[in-house]
Order: sequence, then C-alpha cells, then structure tokens
Amino acid sequence: METVIIGDSLFRSGFPFLPGTPSPLSKSLESLSGHPIENHALVGASLESGYIKSIRQQFDDLWTTPSSLYTTIIMDGGGNDVMSHKNACLQYNTECQNVVENSVRIARTILNDASRRGVRYVLYLGFYYLKGLEKTIRVGNKDIGELCDSYRNSTFSCFFINPVYNETTGQGLRTPQMLGQDGIHPNEEGYKLLATMIWNVTIEHNITV
Repeated sequence: METVIIGDSLFRSGFPFLPGTPSPLSKSLESLSGHPIENHALVGASLESGYIKSIRQQFDDLWTTPSSLYTTIIMDGGGNDVMSHKNACLQYNTECQNVVENSVRIARTILNDASRRGVRYVLYLGFYYLKGLEKTIRVGNKDIGELCDSYRNSTFSCFFINPVYNETTGQGLRTPQMLGQDGIHPNEEGYKLLATMIWNVTIEHNITV
C-alpha cells in the first residue's frame, strides 16, 4: 500500500522551479506516520496548467510506470489558482467565479481518474481564510467539499479537510495569528495543526498512511 502527496507549497518548501524540500506540514505527517511519504508537490503549482507543473500533471505522472500502485493520495489544490487572480477574487467577480468553477472541474477529473486507477482514499486539504479572500475561499471550500462528499463508496472515498477556523468549536487554523511572515503560509504551529487535522481523518476512517 502506497501513500503519495501532490499539491503546492503547503506540502513543499522552497522556490518556484526548484525541487525544494518537504514542508513542515509534510514533515509533521511523516513524523505522525513514522516513515517518509512520497511527495510530488511543487511550490507554485495550480490545478490549472501553468509555468509550474500543475497538480493535475503531478497526478498523471504518478502512473508513468505499469507497477505504480497508490492507495492513498494526500493533496490540496486551488489556492494558487485563486492567488493568480487575486485582484478579481478580492472582488469575487465573474472572473474569479470562473476560476473557482474551473478549479472544481479539474479536481473532479482527478477524483474520477483516481477512482478508476484503484486509489482507495483521497485526503483533500482545503484553504484557510486570508484577508479579503474570505468569500472566495468559503465558496471554493464548499464546492470542493461537496465534490469530495459525492465520492463515498465501498471502493473509493474522498475526505475534505476544511481548515477554516470555527469560532464555535475552536477548531481550525486561526488567521492571521497562525500565519508566517509572508501572511500566506502557516507558521510552524499552523503547519502542525494542519497535519494533525489530516491525521485525525486517517484515524477516524482507519486509513493507512
């Protein structure tokens, strides 16, 4: 049984166009699992194709050898799609809405193909609130969450992890308090919290990572 990570800079630290290293989030997941986790995430990656290898392409590249067998995929996707249209998404105008819809469409193709290729579980990490982008993030998380929830059967399930802080339950990543100096990525405490949220889903649903 194999677990693999695809996604963007939440799972990979470094600079665009360079290999980088596993992010503090990925390292925390490895610590919790007790072993290294194969990681294909790239800094700057979007769901949509661009200058950086897309998350969709990261997924496709997993199957370049006939012996490939992945049972669990940990991923994110959509954050850089929004950030590349930040001005539009601050207004949540038609351009931004189209970006969100396209991101969800691409995510659906990944989930469809994951199911077809024999993956058992996808753990999809959503996005936390950033100032001015709350509406875009709320809609995007809702749409990806509903998409994930539609894939629940005996052979394939997607679990959406929504990191938005909930005032009532006290769960989630508090922003801006748990952001780093760039105001976008989490600080060390925030990364560990995200890893714990993902790990709790694996425990709750008896998923081997």
